[in-house]
Amino acid sequence: MKNQIKNSLLAVVTVVVIVILTGCFQSSPDTELEAGIDAEAIVIGAGISGLSAAIEMGRAGVEVLVVDMNSVPGGHAVMAGGFAVIGTPLQEAAGYQDTPELAYKEWQEWTEVGDPYWTRFYTENSREMLYDWVIEMGIEWTRVVMGGFENSIPRFHFTEHNALDVVQALVRTALELPTVNFLWNQKVEQLIVEDQQVTGVQVRDVRGGDIKTLRSEHVVLATGGFEGNLDKVLSNWMPDLPKPGRLLIGASVHAQGQGLDLASEAGAQVTNMDRQYIYTNGIVNIHDPEGVFAVTAGNVHAMWVDSNGNRFTNEAGLDKEILRDMLNLEIATYWAIFDEPGRAGFAMRGAEWVNNPTDGHPLMDNPEITSKAATLAELADTTGLPADALATTLANYNALIDAGEDSDFNRFPEMNNTPPRIDQAPFYAMQFYPMTRKSMGGVVVDAGTRALNDSGEVVAGLYAVGELNGSVGINGKHGMDGMFLGPAVITGRVAGQTIATAHTQRDTSIRILPSSEEDLLPDSSTWAASLSATELESLLAKSREGYWHFETSHAMVLEREYECTQCHSAEMPFMPTNNRVSKLAQIEVCSTCHGRR
Repeated sequence: MKNQIKNSLLAVVTVVVIVILTGCFQSSPDTELEAGIDAEAIVIGAGISGLSAAIEMGRAGVEVLVVDMNSVPGGHAVMAGGFAVIGTPLQEAAGYQDTPELAYKEWQEWTEVGDPYWTRFYTENSREMLYDWVIEMGIEWTRVVMGGFENSIPRFHFTEHNALDVVQALVRTALELPTVNFLWNQKVEQLIVEDQQVTGVQVRDVRGGDIKTLRSEHVVLATGGFEGNLDKVLSNWMPDLPKPGRLLIGASVHAQGQGLDLASEAGAQVTNMDRQYIYTNGIVNIHDPEGVFAVTAGNVHAMWVDSNGNRFTNEAGLDKEILRDMLNLEIATYWAIFDEPGRAGFAMRGAEWVNNPTDGHPLMDNPEITSKAATLAELADTTGLPADALATTLANYNALIDAGEDSDFNRFPEMNNTPPRIDQAPFYAMQFYPMTRKSMGGVVVDAGTRALNDSGEVVAGLYAVGELNGSVGINGKHGMDGMFLGPAVITGRVAGQTIATAHTQRDTSIRILPSSEEDLLPDSSTWAASLSATELESLLAKSREGYWHFETSHAMVLEREYECTQCHSAEMPFMPTNNRVSKLAQIEVCSTCHGRR
C-alpha cells in the first residue's frame, strides 16, 4: 500500500457508522408488515442458493430479509467453478445434442443412488432455470467442457470468470429489488418454533454481541454444508472406507454444519450424512499456520507413489476409485513425482492467492511443500521414501511409457496418450492428502424444498436449499462436476417459488432502506484514501470475531502492496457498509482477489 494519506480515524468512524447503519436496519412501527413480523421470509445465508431464493421471492413481491454471519455476500461460490446444464446453445454449437433422458441415465449410473425425482427435475429444467435465468441478468456463458467421468458429452458450463460472474449478477439483482434487504454479521443461534411451526430466528451480532429475535412466516436455511467441520466429517464417515490418519479441510471455513443442527433442533429430518465428496489431491495451504486447510492441486505429468515408494492406483482414473485405493493404503497419503519439464503440468486452485505468485512458484518453489533434488536418490532422502523402491518404480514407469501401455494400472492403454517420461533433473516430490470438499447428505425436503420431519410431514415455515439439503440427493454416493452449484441455484429458486405461491398481497408499506443512507457516504469529489499500511497492520494484529473476510482480504492487500483505491472509493469508504450503494460497489471489486483465472 503506497502513497496513502495518513492520520486515519478509522476506529472512531467505525464505531459511529456501525451505530448509524444499525439504525438504518431497524424496523419502525409504521412500516412493519404486521405486529411481531419483521419480514415475510427470512433467508439465512447470502450464498448462491440463498440469493437465488431471495430474488425469486423479491420479484414476486415477498418482503425478504437475508441474514448472513459474514460481512460480504456470495459465500464460497465466489471461489467455485462451473455448472452442469443440459441442452444448451454452447453444446449445440460444439456439435453435441444433449437430452434430459441421456443425462438422467448417465448420472443415475454414476451416482448409484441419486434421487430419481430431483435428478429428472434438474435435467429437464437446468436450461431454463439456470442457464437462461442468469443470461437475463447479463451473464454470458463462454465455454462448456467434459467435466467428470459421469458424462459422455460436455455438460460443465463456465462463464469468463467462473462462478464469480454468476454470484455478482445475483447480488446486483437482489440489491435492485426494494423488497429484499440484508443484515450482515449476524449468526443464527436458534430457530424460533411455536406450535410446531418455525416463526423466526434468534441472531447474535458477531461483532457487537447483541442478540435479537427476528420474526417471519417462512425461514429458508441456505447455510451450506459441513465439510469445514472435521468432527462432523469424521463422525459421519463413509462406512465402507477407512478413516485417514490425516484429513485436510478443503471446504469453506464457514461450512460448519450449523444449519443442520438448527434444522434438527426444529424437528427436521437429516439423512445420508455419510455421503461425502472427499478429494484426493490436497496440498497443505501455506497460508494456514495450523496446517489444517488445503489447496486443491495436481500434476498431469506426475507419477504417484505411496509411502513405500510404489505406485498404487491409476493416476488418471476415476476419482471414486482413486479415493478407495488411497484410503486403503497403510498411510493415506501419496507423493507426486515429476521432473523439470513436468513442472508445466502442475495446476492448483481453492485459495485466493493461488493465481497470484510473486517471486517463484508459491508451492513448487517452497521447500516446506515440495522436495527438489538433483538426483532421485537425493529426492528419496529428503522425502523419507525408500530409495531403492522409488528408483525401481520410476524405471518401471518409464519402461511402460516406452512400451506405450500401462499394464500395471491402465493409465495409458494406448501409445497416443502416454505421459512424458520422468528422467530430466531436477526431480520433484509433492505430498498429497485426502481433503474434505462437499457434503451430499442433509435436510430432507419435499418437491417444494419444505423441510420434512422423521414422519415425512412438513416442518411448517422451514425450507432448506443448496448443499444444506445435500443438493437434494442428486449426487448420490459419488459427486459430479457442476452438480453442487447448479442444484444450489435451482433449489433456491424452487424455495422462492414455493413461498411466492403462498404469498398474499398486504395493505402495508414496503420497507425500503431510508434514502438518507446515501448521506452517510463521503463526497466523491473530495474523498481520498486515509489509511496507511502501518495502521492497517495494527488493525490486523489481533483477530476479531466477525472480521474474517476483512482480515483475510487485507492480509493479501499488505502482501501484494495494493493501493487502497483498487477497492475503496467514496461508494465503498473505510467503514462497515450495509447500504445498497456500497454493497454494489463492494461486489464489483471481488475480482481483485477472486475469479481471475
